[in-house]
Amino acid sequence: MRRLAAATAILAATGVLGATSGEWPAWHPLREARKVEPREEPSTTMNERVHRQLSLAHELLGEGELDEALSSLDRVGTRNLRPYELAQIHQTYGFIYAQQGEDDEALAAFERCVELDALPTFVQQGIVYSVASYYAAQARYADSNDAALRWFRHEADPGADAYMLVGVNHVQQGAMLEGLPYVRRANTISTPREAWMRVELAILVETGQTAEAIALAEKMVGLWPDVASHYETLAGLFLEADQDDRALAALSVAWLRGLLEAEHLILTLARLNMHQDNPARGAAILAAAMDAGQVEPTFEHLELLLNGWASARESVPAAAVVDRLADMAEDGEYHLRKALLLNEDGDWEGVANATEQALEKGGLARPGEAWVLRGVALAELARFPDAIAAFESAGREGDETERRNAAAWITYVQGRAAAQ
Repeated sequence: MRRLAAATAILAATGVLGATSGEWPAWHPLREARKVEPREEPSTTMNERVHRQLSLAHELLGEGELDEALSSLDRVGTRNLRPYELAQIHQTYGFIYAQQGEDDEALAAFERCVELDALPTFVQQGIVYSVASYYAAQARYADSNDAALRWFRHEADPGADAYMLVGVNHVQQGAMLEGLPYVRRANTISTPREAWMRVELAILVETGQTAEAIALAEKMVGLWPDVASHYETLAGLFLEADQDDRALAALSVAWLRGLLEAEHLILTLARLNMHQDNPARGAAILAAAMDAGQVEPTFEHLELLLNGWASARESVPAAAVVDRLADMAEDGEYHLRKALLLNEDGDWEGVANATEQALEKGGLARPGEAWVLRGVALAELARFPDAIAAFESAGREGDETERRNAAAWITYVQGRAAAQ
């Protein structure tokens, strides 16, 4: 209850929670040309006995004699003390407890010190900021912001860390838009800090501000060009904005810089190349990544590689991929596909071998197609009896179209054989 009362007192002192921007006081951290509210300096008169015991406590604290320092303070007590003396006592208790790692006790002491509001402004401000930091560390984000606003009230030149503290506190409470101006202000007045800019970027992404997120992600790529995750983020934003060409460019730069190692990113890059009418480039990237062990040669990934080489009409590497797929498949479809690829190059011996493998393995959706293709290859190799036998098999196992083609080929082959 005591700590809740302390937080409430801080809240009341700020007088700005729940206010809109138009109601902000002149000292508010987000106001342009803000003016700090003057604070009357308190009396710093101290009893000689209190001063002597405090000095001893500070001396013992400096020497690491923490238990003795506490004992020295305990001898002073807290009765019949002036506000300044009492504030000094609680401040020193806070320092000692902090050194002992007793964070709860340290916070309680600093809270009492803040409530008294009796220290010189410079010292008081330090304690108020410490309280705000303690609250944030304990996930008491609203309390932390209340204390931080009290600190801003009398701080003429607040640093970037204070703005970031308030911004992150808002983010932790799910108030992204409320936190954004503080985070943005922190990044504006600070030298570039990657972690801070990530916070701003996360807010922009979470709140759907894609154009602003892209601009910030591009800036981060420029500032830290060797960080792979920045290219990933940028590419993802481009994809979300239906700017596939720019996503491709971002990932391509990362690939050329040797930064793209994650399997899913390499696959995305390969697919983008294939979809952007550059299948050979996509297949080459995918093949290199498989050779480097960055992409697993799964059935799905090999199919993607095959489609890339086939779309680029690169029959030799495509046929090599088909061989790998054929070994993994339960039927002969990939052997047939290899035969179709080799057929485009007129590799009749290869077609004959591939169709033989396809038919032997079986399970073909259209066995007649394989028999016709085999017959054509054998005819081109002048193996006429074998070719006629293949076409006859096509007539038995093929559909209507394949049977007609087989019949026509039989007539053609018989004519060639008779002419020899």
